[in-house]
Amino acid sequence: MGCRRLLKVCLFLTALSFPACGNADGTAISDGPRTSDACSLLTQEEVDTLFPGSIGPGRPDASLSRIQGCVWPAEGLPQLMLQVLPAPSSVRESIDPGTGYRTSELAGMSGEAAVAVQLAVPEYGLAEGVAILGVKRGERMVTLSPVHLEIQEESPEFARLKELADLAAQRL
Repeated sequence: MGCRRLLKVCLFLTALSFPACGNADGTAISDGPRTSDACSLLTQEEVDTLFPGSIGPGRPDASLSRIQGCVWPAEGLPQLMLQVLPAPSSVRESIDPGTGYRTSELAGMSGEAAVAVQLAVPEYGLAEGVAILGVKRGERMVTLSPVHLEIQEESPEFARLKELADLAAQRL
């Protein structure tokens, strides 16, 4: 059932790339991230701290004009996706996939931050876990989406995911 989760997250992240021509308050949004390689926002060693061993290098993903991304590992099914996109007026609202997820703001980050957690659906084999973590920094936002990791809130892995998202946001 992990493929369903991956598909939902990918579709949601794709939808993030189609905002109107301005923020909700009517101000213009940036044309996109200035970072030419989203994979450079985290080192391989930093990414590997989320996994039992090295998963190998990431591959850039710039399939959408307003979003720069990186997917780890470069081959096979994604396990971690990083995206840089224009900053929304509200991180919490922008990362909310809707039904089946709980979103909450995160304190102690370098900018406005929020997390979307997929709720457990035992009858479909879905466990609760972090789906998207976003951090806004200036005119841009970084999102990290762990796939097939089933990171639980309040776990050491969640603390590490927050740390990595904050590092990436600070490096924008």
